[in-house]
Amino acid sequence: MAILGGSLAVLSQIVGTGGDAARSAKELAMARLLCQSKLAEVMVTATTVMPTAVPPTPLPSPDSESDTVFNFAVDVAPAAMDGLLAIRVSVEAVNPEGDGPAVANYSITRWILDPTLGLEQLEAEANAAAQSEADAAASATDSGAI
Repeated sequence: MAILGGSLAVLSQIVGTGGDAARSAKELAMARLLCQSKLAEVMVTATTVMPTAVPPTPLPSPDSESDTVFNFAVDVAPAAMDGLLAIRVSVEAVNPEGDGPAVANYSITRWILDPTLGLEQLEAEANAAAQSEADAAASATDSGAI
């Protein structure tokens, strides 16, 4: 009888550990999905507007049955190379019981060209200058003067 009781205690512990691991994997997968989604939102505006840092902000969970709260944060910092920015998006699954560490953390860092450099404007000016030279050459050819 003691062996049966001990076996049940060990099996109960194993089931509990497996359940915790499954929940952790589910929350990590959700954190990855939300992180990629937020990074895509930031990247849409990052080409024209200087991205700004966002402090930890709650996100609604896409899973209606989950009571886990997700927080996301955006950090913008100069990258290791001049003219680049490092955008880091982090998502954290907060423990619903309110105690202990986060259930899951996930971060993505992407480097982008610094929009304040004005590279797009320089490219547009170069294209306009090339177009005006081509137009001038075409009008000179049409008028017969070479």
